[in-house]
Amino acid sequence: MNNQTIIPTAISSIRIAALPFFLFLYSLGYVAACLGVLAFCALTDYLDGYSARKLGVSSRFGAFYDAATDFTLMIGMYVYFVLYGFYPLWLPILIVVAFLQFLLTSRYVKKIYDPVGRYIGSALYIGVVLTLLWPTPLVFAFVQFAFAGFFLVSLASRTLSLSRKTKPK
Repeated sequence: MNNQTIIPTAISSIRIAALPFFLFLYSLGYVAACLGVLAFCALTDYLDGYSARKLGVSSRFGAFYDAATDFTLMIGMYVYFVLYGFYPLWLPILIVVAFLQFLLTSRYVKKIYDPVGRYIGSALYIGVVLTLLWPTPLVFAFVQFAFAGFFLVSLASRTLSLSRKTKPK
């Protein structure tokens, strides 16, 4: 095992450590600081993959760990928004289902066609930004509708891709 694998893993772990800071800052009403924490998290999301590729330590575990840290960060934020009454409970449940769908299909097939699945994380980040900047019913409805749409298209494309890979030749 290469000792350099700790670098991208540590960078990914920063996102989990940032979640309590985000929640604390939001509870105090420091929206600008929350946006800063979110931007920092997005930067670490880029840097962990970049460092893994640059160091030649990319791995399946690293990719899953990266996705898991993104999931932990996003689910924490959206559950908090549910507690504030911004979103219904089904939204974080759908986020969990989307993550489980990703895990299950990624374990089953190495390469799967999902044109929007890779953007679900970005959509969730954008939803948090919109929620922070404009906490209005219109934004809440848009975020719910958009995520549900992303999820359904991802589910359909993954299902179709799996069905094509498992058909007998």
